[in-house]
Amino acid sequence: MKEFTELLEHFWFVKDNDSTDYFRIRRAVDDKTKRFLNESVGWNIIVNHKIVKLEKIPAKAYPFMGIQSFDDKKDYCLFCALLIFLDGKMESEQFLLTEMIESMEKIIGNVIDVDFTRFTDRKSLVKVLKFAQNMSLIVISDGTIDNLESDRNKQILYENTGLCAYFSVNHSKDIFHFQNYRDFENQTDMYLDNDTGYARTNRVYRKLLLQPAVYWESKNDTDSIYLKNQRKSIEKNLNHYLDGRLDIHNGCAFYLLDEDHTFGKVHPSESMLSGFATMVCAELRNTYAHFLPYNDTHKYYLEKTTFDHILLECKKKFESGLGKQLRELSDDKFTALVTDYFCDWQFLEKTNNGYFVCDGIYKTAGKFPEDYQLSD
Repeated sequence: MKEFTELLEHFWFVKDNDSTDYFRIRRAVDDKTKRFLNESVGWNIIVNHKIVKLEKIPAKAYPFMGIQSFDDKKDYCLFCALLIFLDGKMESEQFLLTEMIESMEKIIGNVIDVDFTRFTDRKSLVKVLKFAQNMSLIVISDGTIDNLESDRNKQILYENTGLCAYFSVNHSKDIFHFQNYRDFENQTDMYLDNDTGYARTNRVYRKLLLQPAVYWESKNDTDSIYLKNQRKSIEKNLNHYLDGRLDIHNGCAFYLLDEDHTFGKVHPSESMLSGFATMVCAELRNTYAHFLPYNDTHKYYLEKTTFDHILLECKKKFESGLGKQLRELSDDKFTALVTDYFCDWQFLEKTNNGYFVCDGIYKTAGKFPEDYQLSD
């Protein structure tokens, strides 16, 4: 079902932006789909006269699930302040940038140190405003955002679209006392000490749909037991909406989409970094995996210095096949870049002074063609 993958890939569909896609997606969301999303996955889908939005709440939070254009906590704080500011405005109400900035400073002044006379804070503000525009939360009525980082007196007239009311998730419980994202993961009505019934079912489906892999957290992981017992049913339900297969191993599970029906970010892709990662996976499998002991969850440990050494050896071995940008990176930047890629795709799990290497490395392996010459 093409529309189902689009619901997973896109944050929402706004009628005013593209009425054709909006009505197409709206027609595709029938009662059976709503029931599957609500009962099996535990997700709410909003369908009204303005938007169609699937609220994709993960079972567990990972860095790759964040807003990709944000790279600092301050970005998120400023964005929350913007949402609060917009919530106090009427739909189609206009306001000046200076008014918005003054309000945002008051909203979060007691939470973080923010001063828009600083270049770094104005740069963060620009990221937030551009994201809000891309999400259709605000539109510019007059002016331009160009050079706002260097010109703190720049004036822009914005208009509130009213979509801020649907951006945040409506929670069924009071979250005022929550301190961090772990509190959302450990809500007692969803996950904490609740390994049966809808809670476990929702958790398993969410992991399969939003994570590259599902790894067991213990030897007797309850999610793994449910996956193994309900394998045929889970695969049938997922295949009704997606084209793929469910692979279950000793310590993990993967729902792998067919090559012709992928969406969003994929691995392996045509990027040079992705290709290099597949060759590192092959090296890990062929050289190290057979000699290192597994723990109860079928992961083996490598110290950071050892893994960095492996990456640099692979870089040296395959250097003539890498692009100029990767070849010219310093050793520290190169290892950091590749390690982040491995962690995002859940091939690695960071731990004290090292990493647990996960079974995801066994799903892909790369090599150069036989007639390729590894030389300058």
